This record gives sequence, C-alpha cells and structure tokens, in this order.
Amino acid sequence: MIVVSDMHIGRDCKEITGFAGTLRPNPEFDRHFIDMLDFYTLDKEEEWKLVIAGDFIDFMEVVVTPRGEGPLDLKLTFEVTDEEKEFGLGSEAERCVVKLQRTVEYHQEFFARIAKFVKGGGELVLMRGNHDVEFYWGKVQRYFRKQLADLAFRGQRLEVDEAIDQRNAFQERLIFAPWFYFEPGRVYIEHGHQYDVYCSFDHWLHPVSPTNPRRIDTPLSAFAMRYFVNLLTDFAAHDVDLWGVRDYINWLREKGAAGSLWIARMGLYAGYRIVEYAARFSLGRVGRYAQEHGKKMVLEAERFMIPLDKLTAVDNLHHTPVSRNLSEVMRLLFLDRILLFAGSTWLMFMSLLIFSDVWLQFFAVILIGVLGYVINRQLAPRRYLQPGPKQISAAKRIAEILEVPVVVMGHSHARRDKRIARNARFINTGCWLPPLPSREHGATAAGEGEELAGPGVESAPRLSHLVLEKEGPAELRLFVPGTKTPMLAPRTASSIVALETDPEIPASGTLDLIPPKGT
Repeated sequence: MIVVSDMHIGRDCKEITGFAGTLRPNPEFDRHFIDMLDFYTLDKEEEWKLVIAGDFIDFMEVVVTPRGEGPLDLKLTFEVTDEEKEFGLGSEAERCVVKLQRTVEYHQEFFARIAKFVKGGGELVLMRGNHDVEFYWGKVQRYFRKQLADLAFRGQRLEVDEAIDQRNAFQERLIFAPWFYFEPGRVYIEHGHQYDVYCSFDHWLHPVSPTNPRRIDTPLSAFAMRYFVNLLTDFAAHDVDLWGVRDYINWLREKGAAGSLWIARMGLYAGYRIVEYAARFSLGRVGRYAQEHGKKMVLEAERFMIPLDKLTAVDNLHHTPVSRNLSEVMRLLFLDRILLFAGSTWLMFMSLLIFSDVWLQFFAVILIGVLGYVINRQLAPRRYLQPGPKQISAAKRIAEILEVPVVVMGHSHARRDKRIARNARFINTGCWLPPLPSREHGATAAGEGEELAGPGVESAPRLSHLVLEKEGPAELRLFVPGTKTPMLAPRTASSIVALETDPEIPASGTLDLIPPKGT
C-alpha cells in the first residue's frame, strides 16, 4: 500500500486571478509522481493499493469560469454570477464538474498514469479532505470516474461485452472514502483536517451549507482562500505558517502603497465575510444536518464492521469549527486587539479628564497601559492554533478505541513519525507539492536538499509518502527526483512542525536510499 496526501492538483488552474499567466503548471511535478508510481507498481499494479488521503484535487484553489463547450463537451445549465466572474466558480456540483474538467485538461499525463494504474489491476482509494470536500457530490464522483476510464481505455477497440466487463472491473477498483480508510489490526487513515479549528466541519459526512444545501459548507480557511489568497500571485496559504513580521513588511514594501491598499481592502472584505458568517451560525450545528451525518455514520460503521459506539467516539474527537464561535473569529482577525487598543485609549483619555493631579494622571495611564499589555499577552497564545498537537492527541485515542497500530493523517503538510503508545505510531505523510514562487519547499535536515534534488540542484519538493508492505513496518519515505528512487525520511521535524516544538522527534542525518526491487 502507498499512501500520499495533500497533492493539491489544480492549484495552478487560476485563469482569472492569482497565478494566471505565470509559468505553472509545473510538468516536473507530474513527472515526479509518475516516476514514483513506476518505481513501485510498473507491470505489477495488481499488487498495490494507492490511497490518496485527501486534498487530491484542490477545488478550493481552482479559479476558473466556463469557456463554453470545451473538448469534454460539457453542457452547462447554470449562469455565472457576477461574484463568480471575480472570484471563480462556487461549490455547487455542476460548477465543481467544470473545475474538475479544467484540472484534468491541465494535468493529462498525470491522470493518464493513475488511470493506467487502475486499469492494470491497482486499487485507488480517494479520501476527501478540506480542499476536495466537493467529492461529496455524486455528480463529481461520476464525472471523475468517467474521465479516468476514458483515459484508461482511449484508443482501444473492444467488443461490447468485453468493454463493459473491463470498465465495470475498472470502476470497482476506484473507491471514494468519505471519511477514513481502515484495516483492522493494521492501519487507520484519514485526512486530519477535522482536528484543525480553521478547517473542520460540524457534520463531515454531510458537509453542505446551512444556508444553501446545494453548496458545500464554508470553514474559515475556505473564506480566506476564496476572497484573499486566490487573488494574490506571490502568497500561498502556508506562508502564514512560515512568515514572520519582517516577511510581511518586506512583502508589503515590494507591493508599494497602491498594492498595499488593495491587499488591505481585499483582506477587510474577506474578514467581513467571515464575521458575517460566524455571526449567523455561532450557535452551533444545524440539527437536521447532524441527523443526516448520523445516518451516514451508521453506514460507515457497517462498511468497516466497527461498532457504532466506537466510531461515534472517534467522531467526537473532531474540533468545533472556529466559524461557529464569533469570539474566536474576532480573536483570529485581531478584532479583539483592535477593541483592546480602542478601549485602553478611551480609558487613558477619561483618566486625563477625571484626575486633575498630574501624578495621578501619569500613574493611571501607566496602569492602563500595563493592564492592556498583560491582557494582550494572555490573548496571543490562542490566536494561532497549529493542527499538529491536536492530531497527535486524536491519534492516541483512535489507536486505543480501534486497537490499531498505525494511525495516518495528512493536512498539516508537516511529515511526522511519532510513537504514541507502546504498540502504536502516528504518521503524518506530509505533502506532495511542487515549490511555490514565494518559497521553495526545500529540505530541512542537514544535507537533505542535495540528496533529494540530485547534483546541481539547490532544493527539491518534499515528495513524501508512506509505504506499507505486506510484511514489515510502515515506512515514511521521500521520493528522490534525481535518482528516481525513494529514501527513508529523516526523523527530523519539517519546518512547520518545528513551529510546534515537538521535543520527542529525534534528529537524524541518515538518508537511506531504497534500492529498486530485485537489486
């Protein structure tokens, strides 16, 4: 079994905002994945299962509008709204089909190789993440199945019965997992966004909008992506995890006065949308949607033969979305800091009016300033909540509840291999992403960059993946583009993990190449 996550295919499909007109898509990124799949599965696909653990297609970052009937002959029944002309299509099923169509067009070779894998007998499991929750729609699933089958069987001439049999067998090996994948006594896999307060959903198995059931619900991160990040050419979502104050200052300086004002305007608009949404739904989940979620949990329990009470216990581990808590949204957007500053300034002004003695005025101003500083320091630790610690806490409970030795997640883009109990491990597969113009996804361990990229290349994408052989332990590996072979991942925290300060991850400089089979 090969497990990858957070590939974000389609994030280069920005035709009206963001990276429109730049050099992406990056064909090297597609080539690396094809080489990796060839290394493990070429001519022996039937021996392997490929699990893509969420954020495979990045519907959230595909910013397109229809071009009329394209090469896939989609006949659309909706009209593009004014908002969609500015920010891209929404999350309704038919609009997501257009996004999927454009993504397949951009990455034909990539999807053709996956189709070849399934046609050759390999099993493909697609798990939903917060960036591809749109796979919830049956229409989107069916369209993806059609596209992959068309790529697999293009150019072939088969008898009718043979064609039907082969296509049916192909579809049986393509599985959509709405929440998790589980093999008793071996492994539990889910995307992991449910433990991130900015990306979680109240009712993950029924993730539709409380205001419009034809749309997907919108966690806070989706607002930020649609109304802010997608509009920029030199800022990526994970820059917020990596940049400091100096990075932001330098970035705004490069933008100039006009660019900075435009960024401020779009940031305020995104913040307004977030606060307005949170104000409407801060009272919690919608009752009827919770019921639908519960019904689908029964089906998941039956499918994996897990007692319903155990699966309910796992579901209860998820983080309540920050968009359901207006005070938390205000804290995230620094509105609490603005109110604190305004209140402190007002109290200082009032103290100057009330007290006539200069020394009393002086001490009052100092006291108010100190109290404001202390309150701000108390608020600061709650402003940024990294998902890593919550994932580890949840993984420990999942390992106990389901009695499974390996718990696997993605989402945080920070690879991690951590023992969470005597007989249990938590593994985060990291991400499989090409470098972004704003910051190279470079190596983090000493010497790792050169080993990954090959001679003469300064840095390389983190092409991390998990391999579970029929025998032996699960291994977290990195694919080396220079040699087209994988290596064992160093037991070192990657850059985002380092922000979470995990003292239990030992540093190791070992970079063990995995030899090709038969050598």
